[in-house]
Amino acid sequence: MKGKKKLAVLLAAWALLCGTRELSAQDTSTASKSTTLWVDETTGQVFIRPGHGRVPMTIGSPLDAAKIEQKVEDSTNAKIQAAMARAQTEQRLRDEELSKRVDQMEPAWRNYLANWQDKFRVGALFYGNYRFYSLTGFQPQELTQLTNPGPGNNNYNSFDISRTYLNFYFFPTKDWTLRLTPNLYKTIGCQTSATPCSNNLGKSTAGSTSFGSNLDGNFGVRMKYAYVQYNSLWKDVPIMRGGTVTLGEIPNPLVAWEEDLYGYRFVNLTPWNYYSLSSTQVGISMEGPVRLLGGEKTYLDYGLGVYNNGSFHAFEQSENKQVMGRLTAYPFGADWRFQGLGLTGFYDYGYGNTTPDNMDVPTTLKATNAHFERIAALLHYSTPLWNLAGEFDYGQNAFNLANLFSGDGPSDAFGIASGTGIAANNPGSQVLTGAPLTGKFSCSTSTPCYNVFGSYGAQTAVYRAILQNGRERNIGVDFFGHFNIPDTKLSVFGMFQWFMPNDNIAKNPLDFQRFVVGIAYQFNEYLRFAIDSQNTLFYHNQFGIPVGTAESFGYTPGTFNGRQLPSLKNFTIPNLVPRDTHAIFANVEFAY
Repeated sequence: MKGKKKLAVLLAAWALLCGTRELSAQDTSTASKSTTLWVDETTGQVFIRPGHGRVPMTIGSPLDAAKIEQKVEDSTNAKIQAAMARAQTEQRLRDEELSKRVDQMEPAWRNYLANWQDKFRVGALFYGNYRFYSLTGFQPQELTQLTNPGPGNNNYNSFDISRTYLNFYFFPTKDWTLRLTPNLYKTIGCQTSATPCSNNLGKSTAGSTSFGSNLDGNFGVRMKYAYVQYNSLWKDVPIMRGGTVTLGEIPNPLVAWEEDLYGYRFVNLTPWNYYSLSSTQVGISMEGPVRLLGGEKTYLDYGLGVYNNGSFHAFEQSENKQVMGRLTAYPFGADWRFQGLGLTGFYDYGYGNTTPDNMDVPTTLKATNAHFERIAALLHYSTPLWNLAGEFDYGQNAFNLANLFSGDGPSDAFGIASGTGIAANNPGSQVLTGAPLTGKFSCSTSTPCYNVFGSYGAQTAVYRAILQNGRERNIGVDFFGHFNIPDTKLSVFGMFQWFMPNDNIAKNPLDFQRFVVGIAYQFNEYLRFAIDSQNTLFYHNQFGIPVGTAESFGYTPGTFNGRQLPSLKNFTIPNLVPRDTHAIFANVEFAY
């Protein structure tokens, strides 16, 4: 029955639709109409009029064209927006994937630049100066590779480059550092051993002055530092964290440390560096801070090493090695390097840089065969505004003829006889004045005698005996410091040295004082200038030493540089006190 009702409804609907004329798409008045029929629920018959038992049935619904159009538009927009959103999402995913691929396939040059930035560092250092000597004499070098003519060359002046570094650092990991530092330096020397570097004793004498040969005056390049360093020696020990181990051509524990304490290395050398101790040796060392009480303050700072007996610019010949150690104590702790009160001790022990077969050769003058010892004790105090340090130096066989005349010296000290020899042996000669002939001393054309009043031969022989007899004891006292003038870029600085090369000699003609005083201007963080006065004063009045007295500390009469030395015991070798040196320097430092 139900099926018949459905069929009847459908037939009625079809008849109704077929009986209605076709509507145009634009006939909104017809499209908006609806048709109502009545259905007998019992029989399922469809009527066009209401009646008993009949219920209405509406076919179609009113249509709103504007609403339909809006719905179509909204639907279309929604689909477009959904499509755009999907496209944007897909593009973002594709971009992220591309970025990942680019990161994974980063070009080699980008890796190279990143590695260079993280693992390499380059620095530079330049020291230059102008110097003017109002009085010239024999002396050690004021700065590295600075030489000057000797007595009789007043008003000598020169522009110089005393140090140039390029510092190359490589950090393969945070624990390791490689440093290479080539150094430009001035080479100095005479063309032949028969040609003195200069004839500079003045018009009244016929001697000559020389300095140690170091090639021909061109600028040369050598390695100042070349080492590998391990930076995490005590990384698991909190109180000693920051320690290092260094192997290669390295700074020793004292000189570089003291240069930083002084702060004016571009002006002059520090005490033991001026006397004899090179700043660099080949060897192995360890250094670092010690922090107590669980804080960050440094209470101890140490440096310890074993090195060749030769310096970085000397060939190693010795079978032995030298040991150096430095310990600095800060009783109240230091938040930054050198802060506050500090007490420093340094010790160095080694042997002459000579081969084993020469070490055992018996000789009156031990010279470079002797052992050597250096001690320094410092008391220092540093603030951001000023610092001051006092130093006591003690040494054994640590200052020889080459150190005394590293700046310039008589040619006799370098193997060339100075002055004009005396060929005749007679009571009236300058050599034998006031002394009777004994037959022990003779002059001839083939072996002339030194003219002790017109040369430095006899005097140099005495200096050699004083400084190289193997029983030499060195004593020195030094003071240095600086003061930064508030609210300016200016600072005043100075250093005073009093040194006795061998205090075993009751009256040593080589005892000297040296003082440096000046003012510096900090142009910027990289560039500094200074004007200063540098002076070496041999403080004894001029005197002589009898041959017999000189023999007691190692003077040996005989042939020296092809000439005869005075041998009569009661003959006094005159004029043993060297001349003073006075100079004005203008210095510049560039450090990056």
